[in-house]
Amino acid sequence: MLKRLARDRRGSAAVEFAFIAPVVLMMYYGMVEASQGMLANRRAGHVATAVGDIVAQDGQTTIAQVDEIFDIAGAIFRPLPTNTLSIRITSIKIETDGTQTVLWSQTRGSLPVLTGTVTDVPPAMVVPGSGVIRADTTYTYNSTLQKMLPEPIQMAHTTHMKPRAYVPVLRPN
Repeated sequence: MLKRLARDRRGSAAVEFAFIAPVVLMMYYGMVEASQGMLANRRAGHVATAVGDIVAQDGQTTIAQVDEIFDIAGAIFRPLPTNTLSIRITSIKIETDGTQTVLWSQTRGSLPVLTGTVTDVPPAMVVPGSGVIRADTTYTYNSTLQKMLPEPIQMAHTTHMKPRAYVPVLRPN
């Protein structure tokens, strides 16, 4: 009877499945998490580009208009949650000596308002007497499963754009 039991292979597929299933499930959920994280990163970058482009299209932008643009950014970010998305728009004037002076800055979320001078405008965009729009986004991606990625991932994007009129975007009085 012991000899017959050693030759019996009827349960081997179930045992193999029991060994392989957890590994396959972990790979599947890992790919789902990676895809969601990549989607969040791409959306955060797209929001920075879209918001900067919308502001760069006009020579004057009011506080109310920027608030509406921030609302549009939230719509772009869907279906992902926007509670950890922060957006900042900054209008920078390039002085005749090349100094980069902040004209105005407006935020939604946890990013601070920029004031004074900045030094991070790309050299190709530093043209005396012109302006630059800077759009920043940060996003904290929290894993939906909290198993594969137990810690939140911080994402940040910055884009610089030339205003269409090639002059600094101002705030009307």
